[in-house]
Amino acid sequence: MATLTATLPRSEGESASRATVAGCYSGFDAIFPACDLWDLTEGIYRGQASVSFEQAQRNQREFLLDEVGCGPGTRLLDIGCGYGTLLAQAAERRAAATGITLSREQVRRTRSAGLDVRLTDYRNLPHTWDGQFDAVVANGSVEHFAQVKDAVHGTDDAVYRGFFRTARRLIDSDSRSGRMATTIIHFERRPDPNDLLRNPFSFPRGSDEFHYTLLARAFGGWYPVAGQLEHCASGLFELIHDEDGTDDYRRTSEEWLARVKRALLSHRLLPILARSLPVVLREPIQFALLLYTMLVSQSWNWQFRGPNPPTRLLRQTWLAR
Repeated sequence: MATLTATLPRSEGESASRATVAGCYSGFDAIFPACDLWDLTEGIYRGQASVSFEQAQRNQREFLLDEVGCGPGTRLLDIGCGYGTLLAQAAERRAAATGITLSREQVRRTRSAGLDVRLTDYRNLPHTWDGQFDAVVANGSVEHFAQVKDAVHGTDDAVYRGFFRTARRLIDSDSRSGRMATTIIHFERRPDPNDLLRNPFSFPRGSDEFHYTLLARAFGGWYPVAGQLEHCASGLFELIHDEDGTDDYRRTSEEWLARVKRALLSHRLLPILARSLPVVLREPIQFALLLYTMLVSQSWNWQFRGPNPPTRLLRQTWLAR
C-alpha cells in the first residue's frame, strides 16, 4: 500500500463552510467528552428500550463494518472519523483503517490512542490515494458537504456527485469488497434554501425555518432529499441496501441531551467551562448558537421527533461500479 499523506492545504484559508464545520466540532469537543460521549452519530437500538446507549453505538459500528465486508487485512477509509471509535472497532477485526477529519481536536485525541487519522478534507485527497482502499465509510459526515448556498445556486447535486466520484477513485477496482456505507440525514420537508440565509430569529419560534436555519448556522450543512444521492451516484455506485434509522437517531439525540444537561448541573461544569473558553474566544457567535440549538431550541432533537419528523436518517450501502 502506498504511503498515505494528506493535510489541509496551507496555501489556502479555510473556506467559510469548512470553518463552520470545524468550529462545530470544536464546540462538541469542549462538551461531549466530559459527558462520556465519544460517538457523534446514531446508534442502533433495534426498537428495544433495554438496549443501552453504549451497546447501540457498538451495534451501529458493527453494522457499518459488516456492510462493507470489513475483515482481516481490509483497507478501510473512514471519511469524517470523529473520535475514531469505528477505526478502533475495525482494528479489532485486524483491518488496516485510516480516518480523516476536519477537527484538530479529534486528530489529537485519535492519534494519542494510536489510530491512523489525518487532518484533511475529502476534497483535498491526493491522487496517490487512488485505489488504495477496499471500502469506505462516511458515517454522518455527508450532511456537512453541501451548504445552503449550494442549494440556492443549484449546485448541491454537483457537490454530492463530486463526493461519489472521489470515493470511487479511492476504491481499488480489484477489491473483493468495493463497497461504501453511509449514514445521512435527509429532508422530508425540504425548506426553501433562500430562507435559510436569513436570521433564524426572523422566523416564528418553532417553525421549520427557525429550526433549519439554526442548524445550518450552528453545524454547517444542507441535507439531500430521498433519491437525490442515488441519482448523483449513477455510474459510480449502485445502491444495494437502504434502511431507515430515524428512530435510532431520536433515541441517541435524547440521550445526548440528557447527558449534557446532567453534566452541566454537576461537578463537570467547571472542566467544561475551562475547555470551552478557547472556543468561545475564537468563535463566540457560533458557540453560542451551538449551545442554543442543542439546549434551548433543541433544534437538533426536533428534526427526529414526532410521528412524522421533518427529516429521515438513512443508512445506505453502495457497491462500486
